[in-house]
Amino acid sequence: MTSATTLLHQKQILFLSPKFFSYELLLKNELEAMGGKVTFFDERPSNTTLGKALLRINRKLMKQKIKNYYEQIIDQIKDQHFDYILICQAEATPTFFLDYLTKTFSHIPKTLYLWDSVRNKINTVEKTPYFDQVESFDIQDCQHYGWHFRPLFFDKSYATLAQNKTQDLDLFFVGTVHSDRYLILEQIKQEFLRENKHVFYYYFIPSKLMFFYYKYFKKIIPGAKINDFNYHPLAQTTLQEKLTSAQVVVDIQHPLQTGLTMRTIEMLGAHKKLITTNQDIVHYDFYDPNNICVIDRDHVVIPAEFLNSTYQPVAQEIYQHYCISSFLTELLGLNQENVRYYHE
Repeated sequence: MTSATTLLHQKQILFLSPKFFSYELLLKNELEAMGGKVTFFDERPSNTTLGKALLRINRKLMKQKIKNYYEQIIDQIKDQHFDYILICQAEATPTFFLDYLTKTFSHIPKTLYLWDSVRNKINTVEKTPYFDQVESFDIQDCQHYGWHFRPLFFDKSYATLAQNKTQDLDLFFVGTVHSDRYLILEQIKQEFLRENKHVFYYYFIPSKLMFFYYKYFKKIIPGAKINDFNYHPLAQTTLQEKLTSAQVVVDIQHPLQTGLTMRTIEMLGAHKKLITTNQDIVHYDFYDPNNICVIDRDHVVIPAEFLNSTYQPVAQEIYQHYCISSFLTELLGLNQENVRYYHE
């Protein structure tokens, strides 16, 4: 059996990904742990709140900035050799850059991975012909466009958390506020508090300006106060410290998203029970009603039997399919095994 540390021995990988809660660093570090030599670039030319907003609202205002940024990337890689090219999202990636990769690295396998549903993104589908393999976490997008289905991953730190059995925190949530998430989370929290349960919530909003936008324009956080939210992401060490002691984690996906969130897969890795609004989770190979409570967004009910049940570990073979090394192995085509994650 080939060791994970030699799968990419001395292979050169061009890797572009947006910076997102350090997940891009986890992927880069794992590629290197597998023996690869990684040339990494942020997929976005700007990570300011305004820059990210303009990418989604009106890309024309960012056109010149995108052009200049990707011309600089071309200048840096023009004399390099690559064995693999991996791009995540490609939301900002211009077609002239993809055309350059196609012509310059014509025989190099190119993979696109999407961790957002197409309906939540713009300028995605027209870029897919530039890639040899398109993979997505969204089963509906894969069925519609003929892409390969690959759920997200958990990293080694969550597997370590699974070994800790001390759980004195009843309910845990850390995440960004969006859509109807706040209203649902508050209902769940109040249900736990009525039972005198210990709850840890960390609501994140990128800026105080966004707070006023959400409260008075979108009206998705009615009754909330500015101090109810945090405007900096929770430190990873603090997050994992709190998570270690949690019995149940809650995750509310965007209503337009059918794919499973990163948090969902991480809870699989950490052996944590989960409350989720994602009805599609019942079709995944790791689903167990003892571990996962699926709630209705419009009528939140948490059965007593779920609260009283103990976590049931999934089969080791299934568990391993969701770890970060298996994720990258599939994306780069190093493992051609036909893994089945989902059933109708």
